[in-house]
Amino acid sequence: MINFKPKIPAMLGALAVLTAGAAHAELLEYTFKAPDGTQRSLTPNANYANPTGNISFALSAGIDRKVKISVLRSDGTVVSTATSHLLGATDRITVGGKSYYGAELQLPAPVGGAYTIRAEILASDGSTVQTDEYPLTVDVTPPTYSSLAPVYSNYGQVTSGDVWKLGLGGSEDNAFLLSGISDESPIKGVKAKLYRQDGSLYKDVSVNYDDANGQARQSFQSGFFPASDLDEVFTLQFEISDSAGNSYLSPRQKVMFDSITNAPSAPFGVYDPSSTNNLGPGLTGFVAYTEGMTVKTNPIKLAWRVPRDNWHEYREGGINMTNALGEMSKVGEDASYVYLVTTAPYGNTDGNYWRWVNFGQWGGGGIAYNLTLSPSAPKSPRLLGVDYNYSDIGWSSFYRYWVNNSVLPVTVSSIRVKVEPRPYVQTAVHRGSCEIPVGQDSCVIANSFTMAKGTTGYVHDNATVFNPDKSLRSNPLWAEVNWNDQHYPQLSQQFDQNSKVFTLFVNQPGRGAYFDRLRLRSAWIEDSKGNKLSPTGGLIANNWENYTYQWDLKTLPEGQYSLVAAAEEMHGPLTRQPMFQITSDRTPPTMTLSVADGAAIQTLDDVVITLADAIDPSPKLTSIALVGGPANDKVQLSWREESKGRFRLEYPVMFPSLKEGESYTLTVSGEDAQGNAVQKAVGFEYKPRQVMLADGMDGKVMVPAVTHEFVHADGKRIIETKPLTLSDGAVVTGSYDVFATLRSDAKVPLVVNGVRIEPGQTMGIMSQHDFGASGGRLSIPVKPAVPDVVGSSSLLVMTSAPNSPILVVDINTWKGTAKLSAESWTIRQVIDPVKIYALPESGVPCRFTTKEDVAMAADPIRDPVCLLQWDRTPDEAEQTTQDNNGMKVAGLVGQAVSIGEQPVEYSLYLFSGDGSKVKVGSGSQNLTVTTAYGSVGYTPIDDIAQVNRVIEDFDVNFKQSKGPDCSITLSADRAKKEAANKAVGSASRACLFEWQQIPDGLVQDPLSESPSLSGSLASNGVHPLGWRVS
Repeated sequence: MINFKPKIPAMLGALAVLTAGAAHAELLEYTFKAPDGTQRSLTPNANYANPTGNISFALSAGIDRKVKISVLRSDGTVVSTATSHLLGATDRITVGGKSYYGAELQLPAPVGGAYTIRAEILASDGSTVQTDEYPLTVDVTPPTYSSLAPVYSNYGQVTSGDVWKLGLGGSEDNAFLLSGISDESPIKGVKAKLYRQDGSLYKDVSVNYDDANGQARQSFQSGFFPASDLDEVFTLQFEISDSAGNSYLSPRQKVMFDSITNAPSAPFGVYDPSSTNNLGPGLTGFVAYTEGMTVKTNPIKLAWRVPRDNWHEYREGGINMTNALGEMSKVGEDASYVYLVTTAPYGNTDGNYWRWVNFGQWGGGGIAYNLTLSPSAPKSPRLLGVDYNYSDIGWSSFYRYWVNNSVLPVTVSSIRVKVEPRPYVQTAVHRGSCEIPVGQDSCVIANSFTMAKGTTGYVHDNATVFNPDKSLRSNPLWAEVNWNDQHYPQLSQQFDQNSKVFTLFVNQPGRGAYFDRLRLRSAWIEDSKGNKLSPTGGLIANNWENYTYQWDLKTLPEGQYSLVAAAEEMHGPLTRQPMFQITSDRTPPTMTLSVADGAAIQTLDDVVITLADAIDPSPKLTSIALVGGPANDKVQLSWREESKGRFRLEYPVMFPSLKEGESYTLTVSGEDAQGNAVQKAVGFEYKPRQVMLADGMDGKVMVPAVTHEFVHADGKRIIETKPLTLSDGAVVTGSYDVFATLRSDAKVPLVVNGVRIEPGQTMGIMSQHDFGASGGRLSIPVKPAVPDVVGSSSLLVMTSAPNSPILVVDINTWKGTAKLSAESWTIRQVIDPVKIYALPESGVPCRFTTKEDVAMAADPIRDPVCLLQWDRTPDEAEQTTQDNNGMKVAGLVGQAVSIGEQPVEYSLYLFSGDGSKVKVGSGSQNLTVTTAYGSVGYTPIDDIAQVNRVIEDFDVNFKQSKGPDCSITLSADRAKKEAANKAVGSASRACLFEWQQIPDGLVQDPLSESPSLSGSLASNGVHPLGWRVS
């Protein structure tokens, strides 16, 4: 059985007008809502899906192309179809974290059935450029099954009703078997879920699924249930999932499980014929058991004590005992225990005859004791071994597992039994009998059988030795001879031509026989000469007699093979089945790139990729990634195949490499039909032709960080280009779309020709711009989309005109701020002058003026002049323009009178070429004004601290002792007049001197403008003299 599944090619998108050649397209993914309401996204090669409502298809292609999606029935008729608009630079979609040029199209989900998905790339005129088809099976129905039951559920296990009660069973592998699993889609997997009584999830495991027989098997012999004593109710469910995404959860089944025996580890008592002791109910004559004690009888008689709540009569999960060697009886009980008595030959504790038995189990616990047989008691026979006389190897042990079918036929002609000598005649029984005389150690049984070719069998007879009256018997031994030349493995196969995955289904008849010694040893693949091959893979499912193997033939060593599948049973039966011929190709294709590493290219047309393979005539590209550039962008490119194995790239949006560290890396990946991959990477600098700005600026434009659209002083827009020319020098004419891309590291989103563009975004800004009418030029308004953000934003402008140059402009936003400086920001009222200057802060490109006509006459972009307006100034300061190191700067001079914080506030305005006055910034700083008190001081010229009374006339004159120079006057009118007539910025000042207290006998000189006293004092003592300077 060979199945074929198509492979899915891969591709990515681009930005440019496509030229001749087939463009590579790809159905990237499709998304839909599943029947359970979950949103699902599938790759194109998923092949199976369970959509409801609408399906959204993500398709990639190049610019100036359309994409089309159609759903076709198996007869080729169309169920539904959808076509995109003409793709442009703004048509970007993201799938799997990668960016593509393309579109998402929606179609209604078809009803269940097999379909073909056709993805097409259309030229702008609607003609088909490329077609890719993908198989799709729609299946919204969950899987089903016919039965769920435990297998090998004997020994009293309960497997019907509301609650299953299970145990460990016997030698078989106890398991849950889910049968009759079927679905319209392949089964993806089966899980078993086990919940504990408190509702917690204990197990959620994948289950072996046998696809060939529609069965799933989960062993519960060990490791599935926690240790349990049939005292907890579990809940069991199976979940079956198909490849389409549907799943079915089986009804909840209650299950109990018993794996705990808790049997006594030693006897409770030993019978002593000379004792009258009563050890417990029904145990007269028994003494307590101690290790190593002497037992006086053979057969021995033992007492056992079992807790009532662990005895099967009082709890279903309790234990019982079986004893085929002698007596086993319950002789009594009390409120806590049940008491048992057993008899058996001394030394014989073989579990096949004597054992503890747990619920749902062949056994549960062994019998053990440590007793010494009294010399007065007879010895039991002791069997040492049994040999067969084989026709091929002679005398050998009857433990001969897995007799290989290659030695058949083999005949056993006689049987030899070996024992310890005894003082009585011993009789050995095994497939016959023989007597061993007194004191002898062996005898031969006359018995024969043949292991014939073409047959299978198992000799597992018991061997036991008895005393003459058979009251005593030896420990038993069991023959272990098995062979098989009848049940050969049966093979069937499946091969996926596309994935190169080979599946081998093996059925082993008779599996499980002879305590599961009849089973499959292994399966493998070999060549026609019998050499085993080792591709990756192996056993993936074991459903008892049905095995599933799977190998990836792509991992075979390179070469041509005639393959043979083989499987062998443990006893040697070997089945070989010829498969098919296959060529294993482990060598990747050869790839060359036309661009040398580190080269500079003007156009991606310079890049030519060639791909060739020695075996595959049509190796394919799988992806092309472009990384780097000024913004370290990452984009997936599409491509077109010009001729067999020769590819060129479609155009993405790329920024030129303008400085060191802005190179690109192109990584190209390809593979052949067997999946051998090749990858090459090349670094290059992108140096496309560029068009210049018409005003000769170097590609950097400074605009205020406001949302106003400025124009130049001559009324032209911010971006005015020289004529765009083609590579042959001809000016671009005709009508073409214009696109703008803001580099992903841009600091400020922009509004370009009325279209807002975010960092990393490409937008159409002009539709069918008439280059003929504009002389091949572009005239584009630009403004920041948000205010008050300062930074650089690189803008790439391109057109859909073939091979036309690009424009790269750095739009730098600035915010109007002034650096305010003063001789001191803390001054004394009136005393200290106010001198404040305003200069542009670093990075502010405009000069300052306080003259509106000067600001209006300047170009706001090329040579901006900002109008500085003082909004708040100190109370006696005036606006001025002063010379600062040869440059005229705006400022404030004067003085401040009011004490406290006096704000200095300003606004900056820029005039657009259309006369608009636009505020571009503002700021403030506080001037601190302190009191002038104590700033100026006057003291008498002569020492007048002590003078003579009456007899001495004296004069008192003053001099300035501290503070800035001050012209002193006694006239308040004069002081006021000089202050009023003081020039702005003048450092001169007049101080008013006022006498506050003059001693009797002293008078001011009436002819003096300055303070001057003369006279004498009439009395002794202290005479205060006071004055004030204002």
